[in-house]
Amino acid sequence: MPAMKRPASFAASAASASAKKAKRIGSGVAFATKESLALPMDAKVKRTDVESNTAFHNKRCDQCDGLTVRQCLELQFKNAKGEKEKYKPSDLRYDLQAKRLELLPQEVMISKNLTAVKLPGSATSLDSGVRLSNGVVMPVLGFGTYKLSSAEVLGPVKNALKLGYRLVDTAQVYENEKGVGEAIQQSGLAREDVFVETKVWRSSHGYDRTMKACKQSLRKLGGYIDLYVIHWPGPKTGWPLKRGQICPPDWSTAMRDTGTWRAMEDLYEQGLVKAIGVTNYSVRHLKQLLKVCRIKPMVNQVEFHPRLVQSELLDFCQKHGIQVQAYASLGSGDAKQAEDFFSFPPVQKAASGHKVTGAQVLLRWALQKGCVIIPKSVRPERMKQNADVFGFKLSAAEMKAIDALHTGARYAWKGVDPDTVE
Repeated sequence: MPAMKRPASFAASAASASAKKAKRIGSGVAFATKESLALPMDAKVKRTDVESNTAFHNKRCDQCDGLTVRQCLELQFKNAKGEKEKYKPSDLRYDLQAKRLELLPQEVMISKNLTAVKLPGSATSLDSGVRLSNGVVMPVLGFGTYKLSSAEVLGPVKNALKLGYRLVDTAQVYENEKGVGEAIQQSGLAREDVFVETKVWRSSHGYDRTMKACKQSLRKLGGYIDLYVIHWPGPKTGWPLKRGQICPPDWSTAMRDTGTWRAMEDLYEQGLVKAIGVTNYSVRHLKQLLKVCRIKPMVNQVEFHPRLVQSELLDFCQKHGIQVQAYASLGSGDAKQAEDFFSFPPVQKAASGHKVTGAQVLLRWALQKGCVIIPKSVRPERMKQNADVFGFKLSAAEMKAIDALHTGARYAWKGVDPDTVE
């Protein structure tokens, strides 16, 4: 950490250091710059004794040793004017660039009951998770709550948690966050043993609206949010709005990255959310965001099923360290779906060969493609079946046969391709 009084050259030195690409220190965890990731706020800091030829680098205090990043950022120092102020993330990053500190990865917001696996297809149980780009471990299989009201969601979420699900997916627009929060409180589980994901609705685009929406979600869900994502890359349009109207009314395409995403980054750096991401972003949207963000999105939740095998998007996300989360794996009620995914011959053949259900085949296929999944059902027996996808593996031939079902058909969002959003 910087000394109690920083020299005038600090700002220039820090700016120079943070402009460089993040290096890997000791433990192998990558640390943030504009081109990289943000600091994991719950990681512990370990003081290192590294000598430097630069006198300023040696003027450090030891008060950060053993604290979390969040606690370090609550410490104060005296600036050049003798005024007290708190450290900033850039100060800690500067120490990391100088190889003066080490973050301990085992402390990075990992539930004690989750085991990290390299790929979703390698998961062995509901206690398996994949490590996101910032170190957070996210369960490979969660429980979706779409179209469940706050009153309806309580029982299903409690049942899901009882069956071993450890990720619950909700959203501002679902209007069931309060019920989800109550279900977790009544489950008997510790809050840190449940991974809560929620989304900011498309009418809340913009910095101030996103900050307000998150605080409302926090009140309903309690404490913090594990994963906060942007629900849609554009504004709200159509019913109940009049023809030609949009919400927010001041929408511009720049708002998505310079307003909404800036708020997401600040919420993350403030420790209110443990990871941030997007939903329904195309490759084009991601490329635009990566050009201007200071923190990369960690997750992209998209429609992904045998009729919509988004191979290009999946490859792009994997290349850039963005975990794809699949929804509508078993179909979607947003459009008049004329097809029954379970009836596809390759799905039926695989189900028969492995003595499992068609739903289990579809979910297993998505896992082996590299996606984490959030199936939804309110029936306990179906919830149990959806969670039982770790005892078999689809062959390369079975995977290829299901891949061949791709037609590009979209069923969610009434068939609208999000790439059509400017």
